[in-house]
Amino acid sequence: MAEPLDTVVVIETPEHIVFRHRVAGPARRAVAYGIDLIVCYGSLIGIALVLSIVVIGGAFGGQEALANVGIGLFLLLLFCAQWVYFVAFETFTGRTPGKKLMGLRVVTTEGRPIGFTHAALRNLLRVADFLPTAYLLGGSFLFLSKRFQRVGDLVGGTLVVVPEKPTVATANVLWPPPHPAELAAIPQNIVLDADERAAIELFVRRRGALGPAREHELAVMIAPGLAARHGLPLTIDPSRFLAILHDRATHAGRKEAVVRDSLPPPSSREAA
Repeated sequence: MAEPLDTVVVIETPEHIVFRHRVAGPARRAVAYGIDLIVCYGSLIGIALVLSIVVIGGAFGGQEALANVGIGLFLLLLFCAQWVYFVAFETFTGRTPGKKLMGLRVVTTEGRPIGFTHAALRNLLRVADFLPTAYLLGGSFLFLSKRFQRVGDLVGGTLVVVPEKPTVATANVLWPPPHPAELAAIPQNIVLDADERAAIELFVRRRGALGPAREHELAVMIAPGLAARHGLPLTIDPSRFLAILHDRATHAGRKEAVVRDSLPPPSSREAA
């Protein structure tokens, strides 16, 4: 299932573990591939210049065996550049240097790290993506697939995603500070149950990492139900409502903790 606003793919494994991945678009993948070509073939050209000296020196020096060794090494390196480079990096790290620079990673369609078979299939079929010319077939599949999968991805069962960076809740999630009219709509000592608090906490922690459209979409899914359950008017932006609600509930919890911690131990109270 791909969510329309930010191409987030939700994957549930057979163990009922849910993974959420943002699928990488064609432009970002093209830049990553271009970087890999520069790294891979740039290194190959540098090594080829050194080997050419060996080949020319062996040919003019009458050492044909040395010249043949130089040619053989160049052909071996060319093979590695075309086939081994991408497969090896993706098998062991899930990303090539170009993908790493662009913040991309290759995973399976089940959301798991890929192995050798997945990496080999998706890269061996890169030849098919180039058909009939200029990456026409692969590019067509990228734009037609909801998950931006080329032929190699479809056969190998892989996705190229943008992993989410871990976010930490900021000390002051209410910025700018709330207006009196906003605060008047929510009681000072709002009491939330564990599920409500967990849902709002998850939203607030991810709030800064979400796009505006996605943030609003999630807030609209959560805020009306909470407002109706607690008899609160939803007269402000749903995202802002959840942030203020979280702040009020958090401070109320801290106040209760301060009062509780200020009391003597239970044994002392019983003795008294």
